[in-house]
Amino acid sequence: MRHTWIPLLTLIFVAGCVAKPAPRPAAKDLREVDVGLVDGYRATVVADGLMNPSFVAFHPGDGALTICDSGNGRIVMVEGDTLKTIVEGMHTEYWKTLEDGTKAFKLGPLTMAWRDTDHLMVTDAGVGDGDETVVTWELSSQGLARNVIINRTNPIGPTSDDPADKGEGNLSGMTLMPDGNTFYVCGQGSDAKSWVLRGKVKENKLETAFSADDNGISVNSPMQALPWRGNLLVVYSGTGGKDDGLLVEWDLETGKPANQWKLPGLLDPMGIALIPGSDNRFVVTDNNWALKSVNSGRLATVTLADDQDAKIEVIATNLMGPVHCAFGPDGRLYVACLGAKYDSDKGLVVAVEGFSS
Repeated sequence: MRHTWIPLLTLIFVAGCVAKPAPRPAAKDLREVDVGLVDGYRATVVADGLMNPSFVAFHPGDGALTICDSGNGRIVMVEGDTLKTIVEGMHTEYWKTLEDGTKAFKLGPLTMAWRDTDHLMVTDAGVGDGDETVVTWELSSQGLARNVIINRTNPIGPTSDDPADKGEGNLSGMTLMPDGNTFYVCGQGSDAKSWVLRGKVKENKLETAFSADDNGISVNSPMQALPWRGNLLVVYSGTGGKDDGLLVEWDLETGKPANQWKLPGLLDPMGIALIPGSDNRFVVTDNNWALKSVNSGRLATVTLADDQDAKIEVIATNLMGPVHCAFGPDGRLYVACLGAKYDSDKGLVVAVEGFSS
């Protein structure tokens, strides 16, 4: 009797070893760019012609790169080597007025989160402090004209007695939690009170959640929130041009800081992303902020230990104004950069490859 089980097992083994296709890039490479990377990494521009881009995300269906083109008051999606506008006409404002009366740093939608394949949550950040909200856009397959706002949260007004406190503004660094209903967003109102805000999708409600000031933390300007080991990790950029940045792990049960890590040597950390396959190793963008011009910024890997020690390794030294970063479905890190000049069309998104856990 002929034994057929050996070829059958061989067939099963070979079939199990067939390589799965790699995830497609979230955007097409336009050109390679020198951003001062250490050996082992490579950077390419994947989107350009933007004004003060502030945030990147990836469509939950096909993984397409989505960008907050903040200064232009719109959200764009990368299709091949073109930018497709999916949201437009959002409020914009100039953040500062210089000594000579020049208005500077035009901002609009600063952050977003895909709720599902057809609904995009965006901060309406181009209005005054105390008036900003989170809006939900329903995107239609019939084109841009059919895309509409279906929900708008409440704003957050003043939370202190300081006359300079007008309420929360420049809402940035939003993250949707694994439950699909809770989200957190960083408030940039008065430094009299620094807040991370909590929202509920189903209740369409925004409320104060974590105050640095109420917990003895003097570092202000929360910039990005991430779910991490059942809690919330938030990066605080601190004072512009000073290396007082901080990472705080907020305990979601107690509302208190569980851990804190200083980031010595990083002047203005603004974006943070967990390296795929790791549980304590992140990439942080160092914007090196200046109001009148864009400085060369950096990328660093940051490894967090339970003794509140952070190991920092700079891997790129010449990114022009890096703001937010996120890993795409292809394993590359996508970085939104202000470019050589803000309030212009010099903004871009750079993809960096070479990371391993």
